[in-house]
Amino acid sequence: MTAASSVIAEAQTASGSSQQSVLPAVTVEAGKPATPRRTRRQSTARATRQTQSPAVQPAQGRQATAAAPEGTNSDSLKPMGGRLPQPGIPHPPTQSISVVDRAQIEATSPTGLLDVLASVPGISIARSGGIGGQIYLRGFSSNNFRSPLFIDGDRFRGRNTLQLNYLAPDEVERVEVIRGPGSVVYGSEALTGLVNVVTRSYSGDTSGPFRFTGGGWSAGYGSVANSFSTYDWVKGAGQGFDFIGGFAGRWGSDYQTALGTVPNSDYQSVGGNIKLGYTPDIGQRLELSLRSYSEVDGRAGGVGGAPGAPYLQVRQDPNQVHSARIAYTGELDGLVKHVETSFYVNYFDTKLSTINNTINAAGIATKTVRSTSHVIGPLVIGGRSLAEIPWLGPWGATKTTLGLDGFREARPGSESTSETITRNGTTGVVTSDVFSPYTKQGPDTTQSNVGAFVLHEWKPIQPLTLSAGGRFDWFNTTTDTSPLASTIPANVRAVYASKTNVDQTAPTGSLGFVYAVLPNVDLLGNLATSFRQPTNSELFAVTATQLPNPNLKPESGVTYEGGARFHTTNAELKVTAFDTHYENFLQTVAVTLNGVGGYTQSQNVGKAEVTGVEVEARWQVTPAVNLFTNFAQLRGTNTVTDKPLPFLAPYRGRVGIQYADPSGAYSILGVIDWAASKTRIDPAQEYTTSGYAIPKLYATLQLGKLVSPQLGDTKLILGVENIFNTAYVDASTFVNRSYPRSFTNPLVETGRNISVKVQHTF
Repeated sequence: MTAASSVIAEAQTASGSSQQSVLPAVTVEAGKPATPRRTRRQSTARATRQTQSPAVQPAQGRQATAAAPEGTNSDSLKPMGGRLPQPGIPHPPTQSISVVDRAQIEATSPTGLLDVLASVPGISIARSGGIGGQIYLRGFSSNNFRSPLFIDGDRFRGRNTLQLNYLAPDEVERVEVIRGPGSVVYGSEALTGLVNVVTRSYSGDTSGPFRFTGGGWSAGYGSVANSFSTYDWVKGAGQGFDFIGGFAGRWGSDYQTALGTVPNSDYQSVGGNIKLGYTPDIGQRLELSLRSYSEVDGRAGGVGGAPGAPYLQVRQDPNQVHSARIAYTGELDGLVKHVETSFYVNYFDTKLSTINNTINAAGIATKTVRSTSHVIGPLVIGGRSLAEIPWLGPWGATKTTLGLDGFREARPGSESTSETITRNGTTGVVTSDVFSPYTKQGPDTTQSNVGAFVLHEWKPIQPLTLSAGGRFDWFNTTTDTSPLASTIPANVRAVYASKTNVDQTAPTGSLGFVYAVLPNVDLLGNLATSFRQPTNSELFAVTATQLPNPNLKPESGVTYEGGARFHTTNAELKVTAFDTHYENFLQTVAVTLNGVGGYTQSQNVGKAEVTGVEVEARWQVTPAVNLFTNFAQLRGTNTVTDKPLPFLAPYRGRVGIQYADPSGAYSILGVIDWAASKTRIDPAQEYTTSGYAIPKLYATLQLGKLVSPQLGDTKLILGVENIFNTAYVDASTFVNRSYPRSFTNPLVETGRNISVKVQHTF
């Protein structure tokens, strides 16, 4: 799947106007087809197909992009509209999906992808620094491989803890969030849903001689961390070719809160990307994408960083990713009308610097361990292919989508070095200083996956759409047998070496319906299974007292989901309720080895239930005024221990209003993000958190209209966030209960921030 506009093959979903549809929609993220050249391949047969199947036609005219998904907007000066943005990512029509479009990103000048995702119902954030952190989606953390990240439709796997750091908001066209099980199309890890980031692609005329066709730059400042950001980009086209490329930079100091400065929350990130496209004919597109990013940042708290200073300081220095992707999108004659295929390579490289202090009651650091770990790789190679077959039979209109995808992850063992300093507990005088050179800490491992799916949609009568899907996955995981830590005894080594090559399979499926009970009211229901294959490290984790378990089964889930959608020309309301039951969750248990106790092992013994309600709505009250809101309620229970699942936000939401000047000279956006207090907790793992309501105000000014036409398309984007400088903590932020509560344990969110950004497009 390529990053770009959506093609609605044959018809739209039954959730749209029933008078406009003869087929349910499978929304497919098609490559932004570049402007077609009038070549000899445009035969009479092609022209005939375009006439007979107008809904599946490729983009016409001289523009390089087909229509964007319905409801999406790329200009923050325009009214938001009364329809919620629609996704381009392939999905069953019953799937709950939220979209943050380019206009919303532009209007709020977010620091990172974490801030973009915080606005989505069903998502709460677990901050770890200025730009770092993870998300909780329907009850579980992305850090635990239960809600994967995709970029332009391809899996972005390799740094679950740090993956959100790699994307600058300015290079993002929109963010699509599948809420709920996505395994039937996307395979492992999509237990609770997934995030797909669609990056910017070329738009414009590609005919004629090659030339530069546009570009732009931006420069932004944020007061809360004395931050600066820039994005500079250019595009060009000609002779059927096109390109768009950009450079992004972000720099920030330790951020401020009402409780003081948060140490080790600074960051710097630089990177670039380029997309090269070629359109040999109408509806045919090849695209090559290259990306490279390097960032340095600190973990002030959260996952891997709690409890924070002065006990723990963790930094990524540097944290890098290099990516390449080639994709093809085509509109075809014959049985198969639309195809997509892609191939990608991602390589990760990270150095983690850690300072760990043991501090006594007198405040003296009696022991300091300084370590540097070089996490080499993984190198991930993967790809995806998809084909659509729409057809009309005696029992109604049907569409079948077939897909095949896979990846191979090669993960070398990491290397590390350390220095251990011991001090006198009374005087603080150094009593010993021991240095350990770089050594390889573990064996090389690999994990490979191939999955195939079919998604079938049938419209037997006009108001009803039925959906059924199935998928089958095969996994192979291997490990070398050395090196292992010298502290691991021979009997444990024997267990490790007994099974180093593991094959496993996992089937998943889904059933659903959309029924238009009234022209403006749809009912939706869905039953879906999901799974998560254990990772290399989970299958083969070993220490002197921890035994590997290569026989681990995939974690699995079953979700029952129902909802309704009300839609008019100027308003839309979506309500979704769900109940999910999980089994085979990994949990560490005490075991014996050859009759001897004192060992632990990861086993499939955990069970959980998560229930919730999600609401999302927009109303274009007048041509200039828009009201919008979202809400999520969540409750999770470990059904084995009957304890609450940790780090769940019980109630949270957003309410806002936009005024867009009819002349397009300015727009104003007001938002209140709120959450209820969290008192239902597992006290062994988390603290209670207080409720909050955080007002934010934004304005976009078109200087070319307000100041001088000579300024052209120059926007001044202003913002004030956390207006009252409230000290608050997101309910999902990780804490370390072995240490006292502080403003880094759990990590406090950013204080009042005044942002100023100038953006010029030419």
